[in-house]
Amino acid sequence: MAKRDIVQVEVKKIPLDIEAEDLGVVEWTDLAGQVEAYMDQLEEIDTLKRALIAALHFAAKSYTQTQSEGGKRQEENSRVNDLILKLKSALEPTQTKL
Repeated sequence: MAKRDIVQVEVKKIPLDIEAEDLGVVEWTDLAGQVEAYMDQLEEIDTLKRALIAALHFAAKSYTQTQSEGGKRQEENSRVNDLILKLKSALEPTQTKL
């Protein structure tokens, strides 16, 4: 079994051990700071609710970004396919009439 790296971050003075799959210590620390900063904006409600709202906020941002990138990819694929068709038609030998 492969060893997984564990990164420790802190949010609201609570240490959290995170399995670092795709991100490193710097990225996890930055994300924890962003979560804490966002939670600080929600001071009027209790900590658990702030944590849940912050989690949903960042999940929504990630989801929106993923959806946007998917739409861009489809648009790029469509453009590439159009260019391929144009190139094929330009390269096809023209038929001459005798």
